[in-house]
Amino acid sequence: LVTLEMQFIKAIFLLSCLLILGDTHVNAGGLDLFKTLDCAEIVIAAGGEVAVKLVPLINDLSKCVNFKTDLNADLDVKGFLDVANKFLKEVSGNPKCLQTMLDAIKGIVQPYVNQVSDAKCLPSF
Repeated sequence: LVTLEMQFIKAIFLLSCLLILGDTHVNAGGLDLFKTLDCAEIVIAAGGEVAVKLVPLINDLSKCVNFKTDLNADLDVKGFLDVANKFLKEVSGNPKCLQTMLDAIKGIVQPYVNQVSDAKCLPSF
């Protein structure tokens, strides 16, 4: 049985080996592992920040479109999908509120997009 502690030790060992290799890594087949890991770190940070701020953004959006639902409802999957469908209809009928939310998301993500661009994570076409 492999414990969580053992998994951490293995991860630390692997990262230590990668650090020891440092600049001696080989760019095999055009794939730079360190650059890929740096780019993945940027994307994960962006996703994490959006995930943390998504619930408050959705709350603001529901207030903007004046969406009300029964807070005491015991929703099954079908009930949840019905509420989500009604919410999306309200949002699509109010482009001003939707644009406000998209602008907020852009404000959150834009610094990470700049980092991805500066790090040249995406190949130029």
